[in-house]
Amino acid sequence: MVGVQAHALPVAARLSYRSLGVEARAGRGFGAAFPRRFAARRLVASAAAADATDVAVLGGGAAGLTAAYFAAKAGARVTVYERNKETGKKILMSGGARCNVLPVSARVEDFVTESTPRLMKNVLASWNVERCREWLEDDLGLELGIEHVSNKYFPLSNSSKEVRDRLLRACEDAGVRVRYGASVEALRRVVGDGDGWALRLADAPEERAPVVVLAMGGLSFPAVGTDGTGYAIARRDLGHVLKEPYPALVPLTGEHPGGERLPGLSVDVSLECARPLDAGEGKKKKKKKAKASREGFLFTHRGFSGPSVLDLSHNLVRPLARNKAGGGGQEADTPLDAAAGVSPALIVNWSGESRQEWQTRLTEPPGRALVATRVREELPARLAEALMSAAGVAPETKVADLKKADRAGLLDVLTKYEMEVSGHQGYRKAEVTGGGVALDDVDCSTMESRAAPSVFFCGEVCDVFGRIGGFNFLWAWTSGRLAGMSAANKALSAADRDAR
Repeated sequence: MVGVQAHALPVAARLSYRSLGVEARAGRGFGAAFPRRFAARRLVASAAAADATDVAVLGGGAAGLTAAYFAAKAGARVTVYERNKETGKKILMSGGARCNVLPVSARVEDFVTESTPRLMKNVLASWNVERCREWLEDDLGLELGIEHVSNKYFPLSNSSKEVRDRLLRACEDAGVRVRYGASVEALRRVVGDGDGWALRLADAPEERAPVVVLAMGGLSFPAVGTDGTGYAIARRDLGHVLKEPYPALVPLTGEHPGGERLPGLSVDVSLECARPLDAGEGKKKKKKKAKASREGFLFTHRGFSGPSVLDLSHNLVRPLARNKAGGGGQEADTPLDAAAGVSPALIVNWSGESRQEWQTRLTEPPGRALVATRVREELPARLAEALMSAAGVAPETKVADLKKADRAGLLDVLTKYEMEVSGHQGYRKAEVTGGGVALDDVDCSTMESRAAPSVFFCGEVCDVFGRIGGFNFLWAWTSGRLAGMSAANKALSAADRDAR
């Protein structure tokens, strides 16, 4: 299998979240952070209540199924409400259907949140990459290997369907019941008569559950059924104030260098994002750079994509979600400059080499050499021609004939080219959703809502996302596990009190 080494685990893979500055609290297995007495105990139920639910999980994606699994293993009766005819549709799409289930290692800096960073850090510290890998391999039965070029774990089968199927089978083996075509549209607090929550379903009577895990995803890839219902429930029914959602890890639109069209051309670059920083009313806006040295810059028919672009796109798109006049900036092809009154830009060093290195290359003898030849030695020919056109340097110009001012302009184009970005491609093409339920309104030791006790959050509905490379799966597995165990703990503890 090209690029994947079975069970290769270098030292980097063994890094725990101690590198985040906190001790990882979880041990091996699902029950390490909770009393073991819950692991083997189930609620006493009459035959009439055999189908009763202790924990209702809303959403059957990666985070929801993980929460369901750990809640069931802790002894709760769990029902997953999935609006589609199958679970895990985004799992099936991930990694080009290969499913990069985990990064080899992770840091807090690999994730984005507008909530208090320490809270996100605490959730990530509840597990670590190594323990998560062990769960995927030992409990789910996946055989994983490392693709060293990208530093990601993939299943050796290169099949996202295997990942989804094994996760679903593990849930079913643990006793989880999955309701397909069950779209929960609203939650209503039930006071008295056992308390808990009433679940209003589309085209079905209300159902009851004492504890709810909200894992309904975000707004990205609406074709798989993600329409923001989880955000609506959190805001309308639970009283949460959201960090306004926006498309994240999304391709950007704009003109290619030199007016050329370069679709399909890929190059490794060093990329920065220059975004205006408002210095106050009546003052000139100053540019602040969000830096990222990422490989993989892809020219598309519409503009730009690839890991380097996707990882930085939120710096350009997020201001729209904070701009009421821009309508949230969520629709495809939203013009960034017109909607927000700013002119965001990507600053590209096309080869990653320094200005001095290019200066030497463009001045060293022989002087009869063509400048274009020197540029093509380091960059693809089509890109080299486009950049020289953007700098106003004719293709037949010789090194000895390149004027100082023209050389300075070409050096700027090669090492700090400012690419104007006109828009983005919206949720239809976004890998994930930024924003969501603020972690400041969640008890991050359990993922329980502070505004609506007995409701737990996990996955993309929370105000956290990771960069390209398996980090969003890590957040799904970690937050889902924590929410599932905590929800079971809540349900079983309440049942204990009622039984006394």
